[in-house]
Amino acid sequence: MTRPLSDIHLNHLLNFIGYGSLSAPAWFLGMEEGGGGEANLRVRLQFEPVEDLERAHRLLGVTKFHAGRPVIQRTWRAMAYLMLRLENRPADRESIRTYQAQELGRFGGDSMLVELMPIPKPRIGRWDYEKVLPQFASREDYYSTVKPDRIQLLRELMEQHEPQLVVGYGKQFWSDYCELFPGMVGDEQGPFLVGQWRKTTVVLTGHFTARSMNGQLEPLVEVIQSHSKRLPFRSRVA
Repeated sequence: MTRPLSDIHLNHLLNFIGYGSLSAPAWFLGMEEGGGGEANLRVRLQFEPVEDLERAHRLLGVTKFHAGRPVIQRTWRAMAYLMLRLENRPADRESIRTYQAQELGRFGGDSMLVELMPIPKPRIGRWDYEKVLPQFASREDYYSTVKPDRIQLLRELMEQHEPQLVVGYGKQFWSDYCELFPGMVGDEQGPFLVGQWRKTTVVLTGHFTARSMNGQLEPLVEVIQSHSKRLPFRSRVA
């Protein structure tokens, strides 16, 4: 029998920020994590507001992306490639595998992975939490209730930590992402939208796994390099 999560537990889930280091020079912004389910949410009650990507997935029972010979995860692959290229490091497949396992979204690292919406779901259009999260009547109720506070939270964190770069992926969510950056004027450059917000270069792209992004990672690197005045990043690897 499903036990609903309390308001205290719900607030814990809603206050989750992401994986990595808030002081990282590069932030990756998605709409929401995939997966989810009741068991997943209950494990997430052990998460700190900012988590280490490897530790969090180990708690979730997912070790294949970090242990042994790590499986390269499709979305993380693009992030790893971009970070390696922006740090003037080799970006071959094995370097990507190693970066994903050892550096991406890690405490004290050079990347921060955040989602606009904090609760994971298997698909963007689904809401399977009627019993475990009765605080929300529907997916639409969840979005309309949580999104304004979430935008304010992430905007305040970006104002405080001033990342050099924010890459938001998923073209259908560009308008949502732009709400984080009031006053920013975006310039469409090919498949990308580029803007400057305070001290942060903002680049919006298609989803890293979308067919429209095939062959677009290197052009994305070039766009970032042409707009950011504080490159290359300095790797925090000893």
